[in-house]
Amino acid sequence: MAMEEQQSDCFFLSYSRSDERVALRLAKDLRDRGIAMWVDQFDIRPSEHWDRAIERAVTSCRGLVVILSPRSIESDNVMDEISYAIDSGKSVLPVMIEKCTPPLRLTRMHLVDATANYERALQQCHDELARRSGSETASETTPQPKIDASEVAKVKRHLAATHGPIAARLVDKAAARAGSTGDLYAILGQHIDDETERARFLALAPTPQSAAPEHGRAESLKTPSIDPAAIEAMSRLMTRYIGPIAAIVVKRESCGSGGLDELRQQLASHIPDERQRAEFLRETQRE
Repeated sequence: MAMEEQQSDCFFLSYSRSDERVALRLAKDLRDRGIAMWVDQFDIRPSEHWDRAIERAVTSCRGLVVILSPRSIESDNVMDEISYAIDSGKSVLPVMIEKCTPPLRLTRMHLVDATANYERALQQCHDELARRSGSETASETTPQPKIDASEVAKVKRHLAATHGPIAARLVDKAAARAGSTGDLYAILGQHIDDETERARFLALAPTPQSAAPEHGRAESLKTPSIDPAAIEAMSRLMTRYIGPIAAIVVKRESCGSGGLDELRQQLASHIPDERQRAEFLRETQRE
């Protein structure tokens, strides 16, 4: 039930696998601007059945962002997702990345043209999705957070390790009532059901300046640093298994990781094929 509630705040990204590079870039850029996006390659866990996860996400999402190209309009999966969304009364935002003839059911809808100017199209997508999600209205009534924006952004990255695209919204809401960064971590920790993941997240909270912690305890609260060269090597290796999204996945997982061995295991969980997963673990063990 909790997962469906999270998905209901998101916009589902519908795209042809041939358009993956542009589609994932748009999704990442929208997420960075605070729009909750559900993307199969980001948000389907290895234990989930792919088709069922897609169906559940389309059913639960706030609306669809569909990437239009000559390839996507020939994709049965994309057309099915569009039809299901429209028949369910959900909003659909078409984003054209290459000139093509939109499906008949989309011809009367507002369309964002990204064929000439990506940055302008990105801003149009953000503004339209923000309007549809009601975030513009919310921003007028929600108190401004008392915490530095850079700290809030850091917390969003940490929480994304367990909550994916909904993390940004949860952090923004909590930041409006938190008196400090430590308070913010404490509030958000209540949203993490798994005790191990909650403890790892809370350990990332800064130690209050006024409290001089015992020697040893302060050390235990620090996240072990990971050699940037090792992270880069893992990004290259992960690309072999999950494609160009690897760099984003590695960066996201390394933010909340407790060390190199833990990072290896977290990354392996993103590789669906068991044989390839074992191969990845062997390769990284040799690094």
